[in-house]
Amino acid sequence: MHFLSRLLTVFVTAFSCASFAVDSFSFPQGEVKLISSHTSWNEDQKPSLGIHFKIQDHWHIYWKNSGDSGAAPKWTWNFTNARITKEHWPLPERIPVEGLINFGYSEEALFAFDLEPETKPNPVQASLRLEFLICRIECVPYFTELKTEIPYSSQRGPPAETFSKFSFPTPAPSSFSWVPRKIEGATLKTVLNLPAQTALKNLEVFPEDGESFKATVPVLTPEDHNFEIDLALQDTSKTDFEGARFLLVTENTEGQKQGYEISLQKTAPTSLVFVLLWALVGGFILNFMPCVFPVLSIKVLSFLGPEKNAQSLRTSGLYYTLGVMMSFLALGGILMLLRAGGEQIGWGFQLQSPTVAAGISILFFWLGLNFLGTFEIGQSLTYLGAKKTSSDRAGSFLTGVLATLVATPCTAPFMGAALGASLAMPAINTLLVFAGLGLGMAFPFLVLAYFPKTVQYLPKPGAWMEKLKEFLAFPLFATVLWLLWVLSHQVTIASLLFLLGIYLIIALWIWGSRQVHNERWKQVLLLLGFLLSFLVLALMPHESITVSKVSQSDSWKTFSKESVAQDIAAGKAVFIDFTAAWCITCQVNKKLVLHTSEVQSAFTANSVQLYQADWTDKNPAITEALAGYGRNSLPLYVYYAAGSNRPLLLPEILTKGIILELFNKETK
Repeated sequence: MHFLSRLLTVFVTAFSCASFAVDSFSFPQGEVKLISSHTSWNEDQKPSLGIHFKIQDHWHIYWKNSGDSGAAPKWTWNFTNARITKEHWPLPERIPVEGLINFGYSEEALFAFDLEPETKPNPVQASLRLEFLICRIECVPYFTELKTEIPYSSQRGPPAETFSKFSFPTPAPSSFSWVPRKIEGATLKTVLNLPAQTALKNLEVFPEDGESFKATVPVLTPEDHNFEIDLALQDTSKTDFEGARFLLVTENTEGQKQGYEISLQKTAPTSLVFVLLWALVGGFILNFMPCVFPVLSIKVLSFLGPEKNAQSLRTSGLYYTLGVMMSFLALGGILMLLRAGGEQIGWGFQLQSPTVAAGISILFFWLGLNFLGTFEIGQSLTYLGAKKTSSDRAGSFLTGVLATLVATPCTAPFMGAALGASLAMPAINTLLVFAGLGLGMAFPFLVLAYFPKTVQYLPKPGAWMEKLKEFLAFPLFATVLWLLWVLSHQVTIASLLFLLGIYLIIALWIWGSRQVHNERWKQVLLLLGFLLSFLVLALMPHESITVSKVSQSDSWKTFSKESVAQDIAAGKAVFIDFTAAWCITCQVNKKLVLHTSEVQSAFTANSVQLYQADWTDKNPAITEALAGYGRNSLPLYVYYAAGSNRPLLLPEILTKGIILELFNKETK
């Protein structure tokens, strides 16, 4: 505490005003430079850009999860003739600071960005707006702009030596499996399962979610070739940890550090037999999900056609099953390829893309209108396999593909456990699980196809079939509404309005096509409209929604110069906490003083109006308020006694005694 009492937080805002040629920025604690992995680019030599920091002794910058305090660097890129395909954060270290633990980098760090150049022989031009925080005990934020250019050259050149000095994490092998066991108090107990003969030397664990997991060193207990890992939880921790991302840092046989990106999985059976059984059951139940049931009901009714015989039923059922299973295998293969490339995804991963989610909603909208009988394409979109024609096999196969496509927004019971377990298995086992899901989904139709007598238990064909088809449109429209709700969490209102406009155009297009009397041209117009609706979707705005979350006790109010002035004029006592998430001293003072029950009780007993001025992000009003008190740094604590308009500036390092003494003076 004696050392802590000497802390002083200094806030200096630095601006770099640079011409196009400026690719570096020097500051008192070090230097940052924009560098390229190669001096030029061509089709066989795609460059990477790097933000290269050199840092003086005892100072540090931060990882994506900064730990107990601090803030990760923020960057905004603008490119001419290129785009970023992937970014790489270097391996962090734990940095203890006055009882807090931060994740970051000292001495040197390189943030790398892989580029995809576009047009030769044009150069790649890059402009970077960079915000970063550098700390020792005090913290200093900087804002700068860097620019560089990479020319085109048909000649290959050697890579820059700087890039080879740093290690970047890679996706953990699919044979790694990390599952939670239970929560005991404020600890999440987990098990990291590794293949035999795999050793992780000097293992370190870094959570990406600082809201749920503390920065303290986890308890690691080796168990054969596995690890029991106990993770300390925050008070604000969530309770569902599936998908929580971590970085594992270990050493290879040569003593060099290497990192693996991995996510917590859902606890699931690991026996392949059990997993396949769960997949079969999950696939079967998938038939009754609201997004699948309408389409598959129509497929069942197609078996009631008068021209259906035993052979045609078996052929239809077999090709439908092939369509479903091959579609599931294709989805499984894509999923594994993306995970191998570093993406942390699972079933329904395509819905993480607003464009794909919007595209599926358009498909469901078309299907719903088709079910209502507003149009027909051939025997309708859902009767692809219903006719006994020379294309019956292809129609049944495509029906299976369509059924799988409409199933992607749904997850049935048992599916999650089966898929979660499969992704920790070898690739061939994973594909077997996806095939099992497809077989389970196709199972009812195989029964109908190979046991024709079961068809007699279905109701006889009649007008009720058309009524049922019309009714089944409404579960599809309900699914469209659900997808719109999903999109409302991903995109702005402008994007949602654009999508609703596509729905309107679809309805207008169908109405227009019904005015055409030539059946052949009507079919062409409908098919053209179906395809155009997806092409127009490519024009949808892609601005991501920004959600601001402010967590604050009811006793603290958001700082406002006007509100403070009103309380002072009314003779009330006022306390202002100028703070920021990246301010180490601020966090220490909150933990040890301001948020303790003793100090909060004193504030309440003396009717103090509490204001918090959060400067985590740039805020001109707070900057102006700091300047009004003759400060440009954090922390700053200002107290106005009741009936006084004279501010008392408190020390940067607080103690309970300093706060309580404020009220003792007033009572004397």
